[in-house]
Amino acid sequence: MQPKKYNIVINIVMAFVVTMFFSCQSKKTKSQGYLISEEAPIAEAFEVNLKYTDSGRLTAVLKTPKVLDYTNKSFGYHEFPDGIVLDIIDKEGKVSVVTSDYAISYQLTGLIDMRGNVDILTADSTHLQAEQLYWDKNINWVFTDYPYKSYMSDGNINEADGFDANQDFTILNSRSNDGLIFIEE
Repeated sequence: MQPKKYNIVINIVMAFVVTMFFSCQSKKTKSQGYLISEEAPIAEAFEVNLKYTDSGRLTAVLKTPKVLDYTNKSFGYHEFPDGIVLDIIDKEGKVSVVTSDYAISYQLTGLIDMRGNVDILTADSTHLQAEQLYWDKNINWVFTDYPYKSYMSDGNINEADGFDANQDFTILNSRSNDGLIFIEE
């Protein structure tokens, strides 16, 4: 009688072990190929020269040594860790150049954050320098709370602790200004 009970228990244990063994599955599938960290970008691009067009007209050229694509995140973004050079071309073909040491572009909000030696040289020779600058591409608005310095084409110089302006700088709200302004008598 004892061996019969022993065989029944062994069969039940074996059935349980076999069931557990075959019910376990790997979370990695063959289509995944590589395991990717959730912190890693889904794509990287090097030596990028990207041209933007609107209705067949070239409107901007973005050059950067490296782009990291994090659009797989819930708040997706593109990171430019080695900086950017952006040529903006207006309807008359005049070019304004924006450079920075670092930039990040958020997909959902349309906000671009540029940091480190931000430099803007407009088509009319206005030159603006700042440590950080934001551009809201949805409403074409530029702003910063950091100190900046601007050199106007007429020789005027303005320094302040922050500003906000439309992207053409025809509307400019500046805070705590110091500067040099030439006035004709």
